[in-house]
Amino acid sequence: MLISVIVGSSRENSQSEKVAKYVQTLLSCDTSLHSVRDLFPKFWDHEAFEDKKASEVLQNQAVLQDFAAADGFIVVVPEWNGMAPPALKNLFIVCNKELAHKPALIVSVSAGMGGSYPIVELRMSSYKNSRICYLPDHAIVRHAEQMLNEAEPQNSDDTRIREKLVYLVKMLEVYAIAFQSIRASGVADFVTHPNGM
Repeated sequence: MLISVIVGSSRENSQSEKVAKYVQTLLSCDTSLHSVRDLFPKFWDHEAFEDKKASEVLQNQAVLQDFAAADGFIVVVPEWNGMAPPALKNLFIVCNKELAHKPALIVSVSAGMGGSYPIVELRMSSYKNSRICYLPDHAIVRHAEQMLNEAEPQNSDDTRIREKLVYLVKMLEVYAIAFQSIRASGVADFVTHPNGM
């Protein structure tokens, strides 16, 4: 089983990347980690999309293949001005069938006490055509600069978020196993029903 961790920040040495690498260590299966910083040489390429070659927007075709092979995802999304970053939203435009009928855990990252808006945004607008299936639970790493920095928790908040992440990663792995039978059923028909509505 493969779980792919997606870093939704395009910043170098971001808190989101730190959180993603930490969460990756909690997985008990094969993992991969990709950052939107490395995936997109440019944002939305209308011409490529219209030519049905949207995958060419990606620098590395191996990333699409990795997403297609994955059984689930962890989407680590920072809150930028109360929103999910545009590069992450772009990923859901470029990738579709690769994410379909696979469970995903949302982990939001906030420098302060925020972090809920990107979760709402992803749940509202990123699943329809991609058909990614978000777990009912999610995590918000608040005051991210102070969290997950040392081998041992530094305070009660650090302890709490670590415990929550361990639980959610275990849940994701169980979902990922269960969803394999959905994809194997052969019911999904992307030709007749290419869109989610």
